[in-house]
Amino acid sequence: FGLMDWAKAQGLIGVDIPLPPTYSAEEIRDGLQERDLRLVAECMALLSQSAEENIAAIHKAHTAGAKVVRFCLSTILEGRRYKLPDGWVAHREALAARMREILPIAEELGVSLAFENHQDADTSDFLWLYEHSGKSEAFGVCLDAGNPLAVGEDPVQTAKDLAPLIRHTHLKDYTLHFAPEGYRLVRCIAGTGVVDFPEILRIVRGNGFTDLLPGIEIAAQPTRTIPVLDPAWWAEFPERPATSLLGPLGILWKKGIPEITPYSSAWERGENSAAVQAEEWLVLEQSVAYFKHLGK
Repeated sequence: FGLMDWAKAQGLIGVDIPLPPTYSAEEIRDGLQERDLRLVAECMALLSQSAEENIAAIHKAHTAGAKVVRFCLSTILEGRRYKLPDGWVAHREALAARMREILPIAEELGVSLAFENHQDADTSDFLWLYEHSGKSEAFGVCLDAGNPLAVGEDPVQTAKDLAPLIRHTHLKDYTLHFAPEGYRLVRCIAGTGVVDFPEILRIVRGNGFTDLLPGIEIAAQPTRTIPVLDPAWWAEFPERPATSLLGPLGILWKKGIPEITPYSSAWERGENSAAVQAEEWLVLEQSVAYFKHLGK
């Protein structure tokens, strides 16, 4: 509820939050209505719970007033799909099977399920999942604007390719740094990194989904290293033309920061909680200010 108050004070129109078990759906709904705010409900990895638990979460989100419920596809980060014990293809098939169980429920409730590109899935995965989960009207994508870089894709091209399916966005920026393994993704204030937000917003706002509520997200404290120069990293990706890397590598060569430039966050430097908190609020407040200015 404190976040709701802060969002209202900032002139924002909604919040993107998990629904904690300590509050009922009705309490969350009433808190939102009192503040005239909309809701995108956050759920974590789809297969970390049973189908029954997924469905219960969708029902709770619907009762709380959400039109969109976001799920992750895995807990993989930095595109390191080779870490999955049974491989990415088997994992993707299990995802499609689970989606076939829960998407009909979402359809009945009029809720869109937005599956995020959470530094694991690439564009081809979402198109495959849409096809193999039944092409449900409830199937959607939560486009994290910075995360295509974590799987060797160009954020703008990803937005174009997935535009008809996008139901939510995480507007997150990164600076891009050269690294021996490939490149690093470093958290930053929106508008100071490499993501082309004006173009991405133009694309997603033209897709016809009237309930789309772009969400401002701040990247996690740890720096992400994307080892595109390591052959092992590619093991669980499908073959793709070398030209597919022109987008992210072009951004790296145009806007990349030298490897020797310091980049760590207050949290990574081991600073105290007050310093970490101050940095977090600074990044958030200035990111909100950026999008307000962009909207004008």
